[in-house]
Amino acid sequence: MNRVKSGFGSLPSKTQIRFLCTSVLDDPRPQSPFLSENLASFLDNCSDALSLRKLHACIFGHGLGNNIFLGCKLLNCYARFDLLSDSRWVFDRIVNGNLSLWDAILVGYFRAGQFDEVLRRYVYLRRWNIRLDSGTITFALKSCIELGDLGFGRGIHWDALKSGGSSNGFVGSSLMGLYSRCGFVKDAAEVLDEITERDIVVYKSIITGYAQSGDQRACEAFVFARCMQRQGLHPNRVTLVSLLQAASQLEALKEGRSVRGYAIRRGIGGLDEVFETSLMDMYNKCGSPRMAACIFGEMDRKTIGSWNVMIAEKSIHGYIIRAGIQLDLLAATGLVDLYAKSNKLIQSRELFDRMEKKDAISYDVMMTG
Repeated sequence: MNRVKSGFGSLPSKTQIRFLCTSVLDDPRPQSPFLSENLASFLDNCSDALSLRKLHACIFGHGLGNNIFLGCKLLNCYARFDLLSDSRWVFDRIVNGNLSLWDAILVGYFRAGQFDEVLRRYVYLRRWNIRLDSGTITFALKSCIELGDLGFGRGIHWDALKSGGSSNGFVGSSLMGLYSRCGFVKDAAEVLDEITERDIVVYKSIITGYAQSGDQRACEAFVFARCMQRQGLHPNRVTLVSLLQAASQLEALKEGRSVRGYAIRRGIGGLDEVFETSLMDMYNKCGSPRMAACIFGEMDRKTIGSWNVMIAEKSIHGYIIRAGIQLDLLAATGLVDLYAKSNKLIQSRELFDRMEKKDAISYDVMMTG
């Protein structure tokens, strides 16, 4: 039987699945190792929902419906095909005292965006008095972040403290993300103190939290960035984007230039649209629109975000004219709107009249102005 399985390759077809199920049903050894090892392998490589249901029927027909190992595989497979009702059916028919099954069902609901259901299942899990692991707590916290549910998140934080999971980097990063998202950056900093092993992900979470605080607390982002470097950790692109956001809020040109210099030395962000757009925004807000315009002019591909940043700066139109840049419909409409909101209706109308193409949005912008 193992020779049959090995000859199929990595992705079994429907015909191969049918042959496999027939072979298993004809196997006189219903509890042979083939049933757990080889069936699990086919579940991992199952390529469509119909084949998955045939394998499930095969497993169920052999009385292995309560097998924890195969149950976890089935849960993950059904979740991969967005068949959460089938995934839940499997889960509800297995004795639920195994944490692996709970983790599998939580991951499935989280990936499907059903964050309320993740928290509901988390409540059921706690009633079993099973020791929680870092994965369970992390996905529950991530669901709280998506829902903005600080109260539930604080309860999970208490569970993490009791289980000893609060020192875990993944749990800690999720906790910091939750507190930062809800405006409690000081609480996020206290969570950082609980984490024993700090890596780039941990520091990224606290730096992003302070960078998005919306006030003078953004300066703390640079403090933690320096702590990060003292520990021999190098900020990545995401961390540098957060630092540029902090510099924009503080209108701190010196710090923003330092971030750019570090990125150049490390070879980060050269052709990255998000990084370049953040850099442009920093220069604009720090009073250096010419530097922003230079970066904009050097961009190989100008996105909607980069145009929005430049249009927000009132001196950009002169640069566009001097550089001979051809405006598309979206950018031209944005400039018409900018002039109108600045009470420069004559310039707004002149630009509108010169537009070769107009749509309903551009007319609406002009009439509103």
